Amino acid sequence: MAPVIMANPDRPELGEELNNSFCRTDPEIAKAFARVTFTSDNRADLPRVSTRTLVLQCSEDVIAPAQVGAYVHDHLPNSELVILNATGHCPNLSAPDEVIDAIRAFV
Repeated sequence: MAPVIMANPDRPELGEELNNSFCRTDPEIAKAFARVTFTSDNRADLPRVSTRTLVLQCSEDVIAPAQVGAYVHDHLPNSELVILNATGHCPNLSAPDEVIDAIRAFV
């Protein structure tokens, strides 16, 4: 499997960790996840979400740039947007303490 780009060149072990987790995933589950992820568009559903929501956005994310987090926040009526100092698309791996702090502050 090709290495996953985490956009954390100073921490190549993060990409390796994510890559290994993908390799451990059941191929049928991965296929279903990919199909849903890349063919779904739920933007019209956002205004109907009434649950208080935390939107975490990495400061630099090649997969979901800042405009994505802003869009989600602008269209979720009861949301809070937190811009993390973390870079890459998986802040739970690259900056877990920052993610935990943001969640704790939210709840």
